[in-house]
Amino acid sequence: MKPLRREEEMAEILTGMNAVIFMFVDWSEYARRGRAVFEGAEAKCTAGSSNGSASWWIADISSTDSPLSAVLHRWLTAQEQRGKVRMFPNIGMGNGAVLWVKNGEVIGFHASAERLGLDALVHCTEEILADS
Repeated sequence: MKPLRREEEMAEILTGMNAVIFMFVDWSEYARRGRAVFEGAEAKCTAGSSNGSASWWIADISSTDSPLSAVLHRWLTAQEQRGKVRMFPNIGMGNGAVLWVKNGEVIGFHASAERLGLDALVHCTEEILADS
């Protein structure tokens, strides 16, 4: 899992084939537990051959003052306005949301990695990225 910290990394996600992004906030216990689930899912998915080509990212949105937070917010707002995936207000609630991205477009969303659980997160990742 790579940390998403700079606009250059965001550009990598937008131009890459498949990406899975975990939205982390340091003040949420749900996000901390969800991070462990996300890390486990990454290990399972990259160990197998089905989605080893997806890049796995963690976006720390704890501070809304960071330049990356503004970039992410604009991108996510534009994605939602296209009507493909409804994500707000869930992302900002600190539940540890997961986004699946293909060619710069959000193709899947779940509000909480923890509530989804390890096996379901792996299954969703395989299904969503295979269907796109």
